[in-house]
Amino acid sequence: MPLKFNKEQFYFLISALVSWVINCIQSKKPIQSILVIKWDEIGDMVYAIPVFEHLKNQYSEVPITLLCKSFVKPLVQFNPAISSIIHEIPANSKFDLIVELRGNWGTLKYALSKMPYKRLDRGTTRLNNKLNGGQKHELITNFEVIESLLPKGTTPSVPKINCNENSKAFVDEFIVEKKIQNFAVIHCGARRILRQWPVENFASLIKILKEKYKLQIVFAGTEEDESVINQIIELSKIEAFICTRNFSLLHFASLVQRAKLFVGNESGPLHIAAVMGTPLVGIYGPGVPGIFYPIGEKSRVVHHILDCNPCDQIHCVRPENPCINLASLMEVEQNISQILTI
Repeated sequence: MPLKFNKEQFYFLISALVSWVINCIQSKKPIQSILVIKWDEIGDMVYAIPVFEHLKNQYSEVPITLLCKSFVKPLVQFNPAISSIIHEIPANSKFDLIVELRGNWGTLKYALSKMPYKRLDRGTTRLNNKLNGGQKHELITNFEVIESLLPKGTTPSVPKINCNENSKAFVDEFIVEKKIQNFAVIHCGARRILRQWPVENFASLIKILKEKYKLQIVFAGTEEDESVINQIIELSKIEAFICTRNFSLLHFASLVQRAKLFVGNESGPLHIAAVMGTPLVGIYGPGVPGIFYPIGEKSRVVHHILDCNPCDQIHCVRPENPCINLASLMEVEQNISQILTI
């Protein structure tokens, strides 16, 4: 029977072959410039942050350039290990070491055209893991891409988001102006509909947080989430604050760090809350178990894993009752009770 690959797996295979060719034929010259490619989303970038620290520890005098999407730049723009951040690769540029944590056919073509002294890539790591037990947590996957460069025994460091003083001051002013004290941050949005916990559940949850735990409610998200947020507030009849406009990712990181609790769907803000050390409960639907769970001893996950997991997170085989709906209000509240007593 012929082997079958999906689009991502096919790219990983070609990427691994390109790295093998480059690393075999290129000379072993000193590394004087590094390009890290992370063309990915918010949560993915959060768990890639330790890579920059490890590379800087190994190549202290070498400038590190990051290629990423513009909207995730705030998460790393004040990271001391990163020398510069770009959103497209200049045509005349050349780097001695390319670390591809998440690339595409364009970045692969660039590597072939410029032939760095060394190339490390996600595809090689993912294929190795597939042959040796399966996919690992995203934090570990990113680390293993560069592990061969590091001293033996090095372990992944904990991600750290550097918030600048302006972001902290902005959030301080918001909290003072709104007279917010003990509060929970709620994120009801997600990129996929199948990742979104029902509005009715969120409405019941914020009533519990307000009445039982005496927490004020702050909703975070984007402008696209506002209609759902307003539905939740209307259903619950609970006063809440909405942070969807003029709140950058750094503002959110600074805000959630001050919160007593975060509750949200599987999405980028969940992982920001995790690395900021906020007690949290993540509500999961079709996500692959373990790969993108939030890190930290104060993190809890409610996740019912069905036989149809994993799926493409778009087409559901049980649309009348998708797996995210199986996460009950009682389960979420029980996990909240546990982490708030740690």
